[in-house]
Amino acid sequence: MLPTVVLLSLSPAFAVGPGSGTVTERNVRIGPCTASSVTVKYELDSLMGEPTVAGSFKWEGAACDLPSSTTIWLEVKNSAGTKGYVRISPATPDAGDGYGYNTTGSPSWSQALCGYKGTSRTECHAKDKAIALWKSGSVRGFHVAW
Repeated sequence: MLPTVVLLSLSPAFAVGPGSGTVTERNVRIGPCTASSVTVKYELDSLMGEPTVAGSFKWEGAACDLPSSTTIWLEVKNSAGTKGYVRISPATPDAGDGYGYNTTGSPSWSQALCGYKGTSRTECHAKDKAIALWKSGSVRGFHVAW
């Protein structure tokens, strides 16, 4: 009798999320500094039914030391106007030094799409609402906090 081999294929059809891309904004306030530009690259997807979050940023501007607590809040919004913010906390690069390092994380659904105050999450969507927004929303911009 020959052994049976089962192959599991994770096709892109099973991967749902707001997607991946880059967003650039000009003249961004970051604490007491103003960056002439901030570019955020992100990948918001899912794997085995759980959200996956990856992202980093680079910035240009006046010499200013951003603290390691610098946080990017990606705004995810759907056509009905429902929105939530996804937290990205990569290593903070110096101005003009390229993207900071980050690894992919997987927050629980109850922590995936929230409001925010500074670097802290507030008022997160319940699991069912978070999943619905994750599937129907897209990244519309970002905010920087520290």
